[in-house]
Amino acid sequence: MTVWNQKALFVTSLIVCVLSVSVLHKHFKCNLASVVDELCSAYRAGDVSGPLCPDLCGPKNSIHFGNCLSTVSDKKIYNGEWQGKEVILKINMSWFEEFEKRQKITDLAAVSSFQEDVSSRVKTLFGDCSHCNKLVFRLLSLGDGDGDETISASEARTFISLLQLVEPMMLMVLNESKHTVDFFGYCGGLYVVEKVSFVASDVFGNTWELMDLSLLPDVFEPLQELLNDYGNRAMNLFGSSLLKMARNLGYARTVAKCPVIGASFQVYINSRRKKFDFAYSLLDATLDTSSTPYGLAQSCDVHLGNYGITTTSTVKLIDLDLMYPHVFLRTLLEQKKCVSDWDCFGGHHCWSTCDKTKGTCKTLLGIQDLHMVCEGVFPLLFRHPNYLEPTDHNMTRLKRAMRKLAVFCSEIPVVYSSAELRRNILIVKKRLKSVDMMVANEY
Repeated sequence: MTVWNQKALFVTSLIVCVLSVSVLHKHFKCNLASVVDELCSAYRAGDVSGPLCPDLCGPKNSIHFGNCLSTVSDKKIYNGEWQGKEVILKINMSWFEEFEKRQKITDLAAVSSFQEDVSSRVKTLFGDCSHCNKLVFRLLSLGDGDGDETISASEARTFISLLQLVEPMMLMVLNESKHTVDFFGYCGGLYVVEKVSFVASDVFGNTWELMDLSLLPDVFEPLQELLNDYGNRAMNLFGSSLLKMARNLGYARTVAKCPVIGASFQVYINSRRKKFDFAYSLLDATLDTSSTPYGLAQSCDVHLGNYGITTTSTVKLIDLDLMYPHVFLRTLLEQKKCVSDWDCFGGHHCWSTCDKTKGTCKTLLGIQDLHMVCEGVFPLLFRHPNYLEPTDHNMTRLKRAMRKLAVFCSEIPVVYSSAELRRNILIVKKRLKSVDMMVANEY
């Protein structure tokens, strides 16, 4: 065999290997049907419960799966339909681990400890808050999957296992908020939530994403991210250049009406009004989700992709996997061993500092959601010009004003009461309105 034939064989084998791993990886990310079969078998055997189990596993089968939206194999996410409405279906595979632990407990013990288990979980997350008893009572009601006012062993095991997962727990805690997606119910570890009309990153973030075109599995994630980054930059440069040239020639609105251009490069045709309205609603959402009746909470993963926008322009938090109550977050950080501040992160964005004398992280937080929104999201939101607006619109002045606002926000201290948080958010909102009025007066 010649050297060239050996090289060709090696390259072919490598490609086949990568594609095979990629296909397997996609299968394990998008195998919700087999997971549901497992859940429904357990439901029919009387081991699993939940208010949505009859709809998911019954003869009518009124929950229908749509497209797979999963990005990792550990959490299955699909869009779908239930009772004539579009919904999102989610299941974190770690629920099965929690459930397996509780299967070792006798039926009598599972039922008799149910109320104490719910109360203990609430205390772990929120401490001894003044309204925690109301939350416990509400959760006890949600745990009664069939609504017969009696807790069975399967209901106890199912629900307590679900409460161990941050997102479904916080969705139930915040279900009365207008700034989180509605929680419709659960069957085992699968839960169904509201589907919002738009994801903020699709409207205001990077305009061209190559993630859906990826053929590389997670093992090649660094290479895939590099390829995506350069591809995104190239396509965004193309889009901005095209619309800028069209505006200079007086054809910007005509070009923007093209469905492909409008959908692919929407960020360049978003109005200034739309951006400010989103920013105001985002501040409202930050206040509403951070200041719960049971104590402060904090998202440790703040970015445009975790926010949705309804048809009425209300901003809703759509991903609560890293949404932690302050009591729980501070305990989580305190339990971390550290040698430097870099060891003291919770989630992606929450952090404290390292107490090197004790070798553990401090409980005082270094940042809150308001800081992440003001210093991280707002500059991204206003970084692109709108090529459909007048050419004399002063983007430089707007960017300078947003930088000043970010600096102001960086000097706001972390607070630990709802009243202080509300005051800080209202101050930022007032300053944002001043920027809004400044820009509006330029027209």
